Order: sequence, then C-alpha cells, then structure tokens
Amino acid sequence: MKKVLLFLLLFISLSLPAQNLETKFVCTYGEGGTPDLLCMQMQRSFSSGEDANEATKKILRVLGLAPNFIMVPCPNIANCAAVTLNDGFRYIVYDREFMQKISNAASNDWTSISILAHEIGHHLQGHTLRRTGNEESRKMELEADRFSGFVLQKLGAKLTDAQAAMNAIGHPEDDSYSSHPAKFKRLNAIKEGWNDAAGITNTPTTTTPETTTKIEVSKLDVEISDATSLNFHDVIQSDNFPMLGDSWNAGYNYKAAVYDYNHWYVFMQKDFGAWQAYRRRDNFPKDEIKELWNKNNSIITSLDYYNDEWSLVMTSFDNKFIKQRWSTNGQFPEEKIKESWKEGYYITEAAYGNGLWAIVFNKTNNYEKFTNQYYGRYDEFPKEKIKEYWDKNWFITTLKYLDDKWLLVMTEYADRNASNYMQRWNKTTEFPMDKLLKNDNEGLKLQSVTYGDGFWVTVMERWR
Repeated sequence: MKKVLLFLLLFISLSLPAQNLETKFVCTYGEGGTPDLLCMQMQRSFSSGEDANEATKKILRVLGLAPNFIMVPCPNIANCAAVTLNDGFRYIVYDREFMQKISNAASNDWTSISILAHEIGHHLQGHTLRRTGNEESRKMELEADRFSGFVLQKLGAKLTDAQAAMNAIGHPEDDSYSSHPAKFKRLNAIKEGWNDAAGITNTPTTTTPETTTKIEVSKLDVEISDATSLNFHDVIQSDNFPMLGDSWNAGYNYKAAVYDYNHWYVFMQKDFGAWQAYRRRDNFPKDEIKELWNKNNSIITSLDYYNDEWSLVMTSFDNKFIKQRWSTNGQFPEEKIKESWKEGYYITEAAYGNGLWAIVFNKTNNYEKFTNQYYGRYDEFPKEKIKEYWDKNWFITTLKYLDDKWLLVMTEYADRNASNYMQRWNKTTEFPMDKLLKNDNEGLKLQSVTYGDGFWVTVMERWR
C-alpha cells in the first residue's frame, strides 16, 4: 500500500494549540492515488457533505456505534481511504468524483455506502494503527471487504448490491506484488460477510483447480501441458475490444468472449461456420438479429452482456438449416422455456445484463437433433449435476455465470453418446491457457468459456 511521504504543518483553529501533523497510516479502497496532508488542511469545525455524513451514521447504526469519524472530501485522488494522523482522530478521506464514477459504472445506488463501510471497517478492525507490507495489506483488505458485505446485508442490500462497487473497479490479475487482492478474492470476502449477516453458512473456497470426474478424466490430471501452440484456436487479449480481422483472415471465427478486470479475452476457433457478423449495442440488438437472420442463412452463435453493452455474433452454416427464436424478460423466463420446449425449440445460448434475461432457442430437423433438455440455476458450481446427466449421455449446451448464479443447460441428442462423443470441463482460478493447450492438442474444440465467482470454466468437446 502506498504511504504518504509529504509531511506538512497544519494549524488547527477553535483555540486548539498548533500541532505538527503527520500521516501514520492510509488504507485505500483501490490502487489509485492516496491522500496527502494538503487535502486535509481544515478546521475541526469542518462539515462535509450531508450525504457522506448520513451514510456513515447509517453504517454505524447497524453496529450500535456513534459516529466518530471526520469525513474529508479530497479531490483528484481517485480513491477513498481510511487515514490516521498523529492527532488522535480517525478520518475517512474521499474523492466525490471517484465515488460518483463508480456509482455510474455500476448503475447501483449502494456503491458509495459499500466503499465507506469498507474504510470504516479498516478503522474498526485496527488496521490503521500499524504499517504493513503487501501480504499483510492484502489480508486487511479482505477483512474490510468482509465487514462491508456484513454491513450492507444488515442495511437491506442484495449480494449483487454489496459487490457492485468492487465489480466496477479494476484489479490486478496477479496480486503477488500488489497491496490489494485479486478481484475474485475480494468479491468472495464480501460474499462471506454478506452470508454471515444473513445467517448463511459459508462453504470453504479453494484455490486448487478442479477437473471433471467423467470421460477420460485421467488425462486431465496434469499440471503443465507439453503443448506449446494451439492447433484449432486463437486467443486474443486486449484492454479494448480487439480487431478480429487478422484472425478472421487466418481462418478463425469468433467462438466466445469474456470481459473481466477491464480486459477482453476473445476466443476464436477454426472450422466454426462460414460467414460471420459481430455487433455491439447499448440496447438489446433485436433489429440487428432480424436483419442478420436473413443474411447468408446465419444464426445467433454468441450473445453476452459485457461492459454495459450487448455483444452479438451471428454465423452462417451453409446448408445446415436451423430455425431460431429468442426471448427477453426481466425475470428468468421459465414459462417461455417450457413453451418453446413443447414447440420443439431448445436452449442454445443465454445472457443477462441490465436487468434483462435473453434466451436463444434453436429448432432442427436432421442436423444435431435434440431429443430432450434440462436446465438449472445454482449458487455453487454444479459439478455433481453435470456428472449425473453425463451418466445419462446428455451433454453441456450452456454453462455460464449469470446474475450471480451458475446457469447449466444439459441436452440429449439423437446421435450422441459417450462412445462417439466426449466432453470435458475445467475449472480454475487462473486464466486457463494450459488447459486450452492440452485439450486443443488432443483434438478437442471449445464449446463454451465463462468467468464467474472467482473461477474460469471451459467446456471442450470432440467427436471420437
């Protein structure tokens, strides 16, 4: 954690004696700037914005404590911090613009309260009484995150509200040399605090990568792949959405994408359809879907909501005719799914964003004919449910982390079984390049990839 190096003389009014002030400790919410003593030149009669004061009172009321923090607006630090000086007072220093940007990015009114609760948590847990190195700092941040989750649940916030601010700021992917933990660790700490307040038992989390226990599972038990290059896939990484032209020209098509840590991961695949179109829109792209359905016999092959935008990919498959429909709803559309099943349509894609569920359904005659389908939504990764349906020769069609739950869709096909078709999933805390390399070199192609609840999950498959 950055430490303030600037020591300035402040003169305190209201008949108090002059005092040499210096910073003893600072705990910041993110890795932005830290406040120096320049922004703390004030009188004891300082009165901050009523919104910050009222939020602080609300947080402390949950704990039965009286407000005893001095709120200090400090522009241009792009952060919020718990600060102690050698004057015996406890400060919460905040950049109003920083707080507003997070609120706007998250589209959530709870963000400022959660950030303030985090900083108050630093004070109440004694973090600001000592200096520390990065390892101890990361531990303190998780303790303050957990405190924030606890307080927000008591104030009536949903888990998504408690995590909204954390989801809206950037974090290091590798926190080994950082004062702040990786994003998934912080989200999990908030969840644990929220669960504590709600009386929900926290299940232990693991940082050990998990693998399947079905279909040639012994081949998955490797730590490092011998493969050095991908045969069927191309992975493009970029802070901004990348240009796809070079990969398209090399014979790859868009298969899936993940946006996290303010970073794009686009997965391209060979021999996946023919012509392809990609669209990104602020609103659900219903007009684009209608237009592209009639062009080159294309269908929806990818639909996501990332970074406040809908991402649509449509791909043509020559003469493999597939009828398709989509449905949007503010609630998970259980009745629409049942209705579509009765009419011979089955789920092939799902997305959730800005309070809207979108489900895509396919209907086929001879090509990849469906015979049955199951879906479920789970708080924890549904590995046992996957195994249960794999044992019945059903296969994963959709597996995504949406609206704070895992959505699993398993499908039975007329022409697939374990003897002629294989499927694997891998779940890991780190970017799964090694798993992609290993499976790619064994002839498996990417079926889906998602990131959620602190884990990367890939599903890969092939005809035997």
